Amino acid sequence: MKILVINPNDSDGMRGLIAQSCQAVAFAGLDLEVRCAGAGVASIEGFHDGALAAVGVLQQVARGEAEGVDGYLIACADDTALDVARERAAGPVIGIGEAAMHAASLLGCGFSVLTAQQKSIPVLEQNARSYGFSYQCRGVHALGMPVLDLEHGGDPALQRHLIERGEAILQQDNADVLVLGCAGLTALQPELQQALGVPVIDGVRAGLLLVQALVQAGLKTSKRNGYQSRAVA
Repeated sequence: MKILVINPNDSDGMRGLIAQSCQAVAFAGLDLEVRCAGAGVASIEGFHDGALAAVGVLQQVARGEAEGVDGYLIACADDTALDVARERAAGPVIGIGEAAMHAASLLGCGFSVLTAQQKSIPVLEQNARSYGFSYQCRGVHALGMPVLDLEHGGDPALQRHLIERGEAILQQDNADVLVLGCAGLTALQPELQQALGVPVIDGVRAGLLLVQALVQAGLKTSKRNGYQSRAVA
């Protein structure tokens, strides 16, 4: 089984964090590669960055198809270029935001999402509605800090801030589960879950587990209607 994980931004530090979380849940014998999209976008913070990064994501999927990749994980909680990637790929394509929301819906009556920047909130709210989670998603909230600052996850001050923010959000929204709405938070999931005492969903881990399961089950992206593959020149 060959899986390609695409980090839509071009931060190698972020790519490394994503790779560590993927290795923690990788099936035995998995051929795993984690790549940056290469579109020149330092971090994905809002609609504009996502649109620029989409070209790189699509190019990586096209490259993966030529290399015989069985499935893909888009490692940005905005699920950058998810639909276009599904049109291009034969195998399953999963976004970490989508995967995390699905997992959260199975573990509680409602979930809250915590992301990095205020600018990302409308993107995640829009995605939650389009995925059918309008009822389960109790709110989307931001830490109010740049995405790339999250690469320094070992900072005790950042960890305390994250725990305090998580506690306040769960109380405010009356939510049962917390979804991490940024790949930069992936390394902090274990500590945060232990501190909050509720399921804390990291879409990197949840997404890789899901795409592996779909590939192992022999399932691919349907090409009957919306995701029909076009001839590529």
